[in-house]
Amino acid sequence: KPRGTVRSVRPDRRTSLHPKVKMAFACVSMAAVRPTVARKVSLPKSRKAAVARRASVPVRAVGIEQEVALDEAPLTLLREGGEDDANSMRARFEKMIRAAQDEIVSAIEELDGQKFQEDAWTRPGGGGGISRVLQDGNVFEKAGVNVSVVYGQMPPEAYRAATGEAGGGKEMIPFFAAGIS
Repeated sequence: KPRGTVRSVRPDRRTSLHPKVKMAFACVSMAAVRPTVARKVSLPKSRKAAVARRASVPVRAVGIEQEVALDEAPLTLLREGGEDDANSMRARFEKMIRAAQDEIVSAIEELDGQKFQEDAWTRPGGGGGISRVLQDGNVFEKAGVNVSVVYGQMPPEAYRAATGEAGGGKEMIPFFAAGIS
């Protein structure tokens, strides 16, 4: 079963689903049953060169930082006192995905009659996330709605491996990633 999907919906409880839950369920169901077909892909010459460069770049393993559990979710996962004010693109995006998480969780709780449990975490390099999980519900066996907002410094080797770009720079490259799943 694909990771992160709703594993089962009890068939006797499918009546009167909230429209947003119906759409999410349809997307999850389609993703879960769509067969994977292996196929040969012909890459353009420039892409082939990038893939070859990436394969030749030695990548140094970097330890994954341990997340730190929080007692409750912070108001923002962005840097305190950093360049991200309330109107920055990063702050607006975080606000949007957290609002989406709240909406989806509320719709599922209303449908299921059970509450999600919330875990919040930060990572030493910057940012963090909020995980919400419903288990053994009246309709859903298990459901999760997660938000991550992470940032920090990426080693140049990792950047070159991800982009296929050549270069001999030694300085760390800043990154920012945020999303909802």
